[in-house]
Amino acid sequence: MKYVPDMNLLRAYSDVTDRLPAPTLAVFEFDNKKLIYCGTKHSADVSFQLIDKCFNDYDIDCVVTEVHRNAEPVKIQTHTRSSNELTYSARLGYKRDIPVILADSSKYDWFTDLLKVDSNYLKPLQVFFMLDDAYTYKQHFKENYSIERALKNTIHKYWDDTLPPPMTREEFQEHFLEQFGIEITDDNISDIYITHPEWHCPDNNGSLLNKMWSDIGMISRDPYMVKCIFDAVNSHDCVLATFGAGHLNKQIRILEQAFGKPTFVDIKA
Repeated sequence: MKYVPDMNLLRAYSDVTDRLPAPTLAVFEFDNKKLIYCGTKHSADVSFQLIDKCFNDYDIDCVVTEVHRNAEPVKIQTHTRSSNELTYSARLGYKRDIPVILADSSKYDWFTDLLKVDSNYLKPLQVFFMLDDAYTYKQHFKENYSIERALKNTIHKYWDDTLPPPMTREEFQEHFLEQFGIEITDDNISDIYITHPEWHCPDNNGSLLNKMWSDIGMISRDPYMVKCIFDAVNSHDCVLATFGAGHLNKQIRILEQAFGKPTFVDIKA
């Protein structure tokens, strides 16, 4: 029997009113198969402990995890445990010589998938990726990233000759002021997600940036994650899926329709 997801059951995070906590361990048992879905709390110690518990308690023969599909396995295998529980689960899979599926679409996929749906995403995507680029740089190198560098890097990564020209620096600053009422400069572009953490989440509260996170999930990320989970289940008997708990909340109706209701395991046991 081949399991096929009903993607019509995918929910936006803002539409989930009965949210499961982070972390959550949901075990689906069906047709002599198991799907162990570990909905993590990102980078928290309890998430690493939960992944260890899964490998100890179940005979896992495949790992599906929220890592970009174009990540390099060699780099994942040398990733330190303390930095990311998702790459940690991949490392354990590689160490046990079982298949590991990197099940998050790439940022380039996010860009192209949304533009396939609606060309009006172009300006919001440019804003989203310029801020993301500047924020990520500062997190790694502890220094500000200029608007000009964010603009050049975003164009280099995502633009090609088939697309209309991107906003110039001046147009970007005007657009940001119009959208958010904030004058964006070289001094604050790297800190927008720090000073406004509410914009860096998929709850669609009307902000352009929240809407981008929500749309990226619904159009690109979660459909790819679900496809990878079902591919793994169709080929293996005991699959460990490690994703942030927000994705479990969005996907759970798809999983229940295909595999039945899960058992929620006491993570302290």
